[in-house]
Amino acid sequence: MPALTIQELDKELRNKILRPIYYIHGPESYLAETAISLIKGYTKNLEGEGFAPDRFSAKSATPSEIIACAETVPMWVKHRLIIVDESDFFKEIDPFTSYFGKPVASTTIIFSAQKSDGRTKFSQLCASKAAVIECKPLYESKIPDWLRMEAKEKGKNISIEAASTMAELVGTSLGELNSSLEKVILFIGSKKTIDVEDVETVLTETSRKNIFAFTDAVGTKNVPKAVHSLERLFAFNESEIMILSMLARHWRILIKAKEAVFRGRVDKFSLVAVLGIKPFLVDNYLQQTKLFTAKELKEGFKKLYRTDKLLKSSRLSKKTVLKKCVQELISI
Repeated sequence: MPALTIQELDKELRNKILRPIYYIHGPESYLAETAISLIKGYTKNLEGEGFAPDRFSAKSATPSEIIACAETVPMWVKHRLIIVDESDFFKEIDPFTSYFGKPVASTTIIFSAQKSDGRTKFSQLCASKAAVIECKPLYESKIPDWLRMEAKEKGKNISIEAASTMAELVGTSLGELNSSLEKVILFIGSKKTIDVEDVETVLTETSRKNIFAFTDAVGTKNVPKAVHSLERLFAFNESEIMILSMLARHWRILIKAKEAVFRGRVDKFSLVAVLGIKPFLVDNYLQQTKLFTAKELKEGFKKLYRTDKLLKSSRLSKKTVLKKCVQELISI
């Protein structure tokens, strides 16, 4: 049986090709849900509004129970759809072996798994007998094209520049990208094409996440990322004073973290209280403190203080002053 992409699955369904067994696996949940929704939508069109699939979980249902459901002649519908979640938990496969060889024509089974170990007998059986749809994260370079395809499905166009900007602001999570795309579409109303200005206007709140990406980049001495994030903040007309204050906040936390480590207070519970941050951020700050000595952190804070005075008094542009500060902090 073939390996299908989401686009190929959609094309097959449009050509009225519904396969008896699908194996949908991979960590990108949005793609997996999209694939399942396409199959559900096609089956619903065959059966009408009252249609509902049978649903099982491999954690609680046995292969025999699922096969018994598949082989039961449907009373109220012409075609039965069975969705089996968490299929990576199947250990016993004997009941599936004979069914996969001769599936019931009036039944379609979707086996869904977030993880797939190609060494298991179940995965190997699916690879040879089912239509396999792998849902893995897209490479960053593929995101703009994916956004253009999604926009077209929703009746809109999006320029490649706007799609690239959205990818930079939101990241690679397809679920978040789809949600952002829907917000922009709602914003533009009857307008047919989404441009960069539309994306930046709607996603201003998302763009503020860039301030944390920026401070992290400085803390990890990642020059390319720091420069890129700073330029994005400038593009969104963020206040240089605000940017500096957030960077100073980040620096104060690094200084406190360094002191806490020196005093032996390295358990996460204590550090959360001392640093005033969320528990999941503790390890990130601890890693960054390893890149600076205590003396360097204190010297960096002096640079931030001097930069604050320069932003309020220097004849140089504020952007130039802030860039110089960032360069000096990273090169300490």
